[in-house]
Amino acid sequence: PGIKWLGVRPSDLDRFKLPNQCRLDMTEHDTRLGEKLLKEDFMKANPEWSKELQIMLDTGEKAEIQALSSFGFQYLTEVYLPLKLQERDWI
Repeated sequence: PGIKWLGVRPSDLDRFKLPNQCRLDMTEHDTRLGEKLLKEDFMKANPEWSKELQIMLDTGEKAEIQALSSFGFQYLTEVYLPLKLQERDWI
């Protein structure tokens, strides 16, 4: 499918220096689901997605795009998304 991952990826947590209070611990359910997803054909065919998912499993951390609001209300629309689009930083 033509799915693109533009939102916060596990590799963005350190790249954008998201503070610890913005990082969420993965639940046991998250971990089981992640391990199951790594076995899916789509993930095997898309190594960049698998790499990001493996980062989550290795660190036990996740984040949601709302975590970027810790940098201010307009950070998402004025900094994060324009930068991601400019750099064509999606997978």
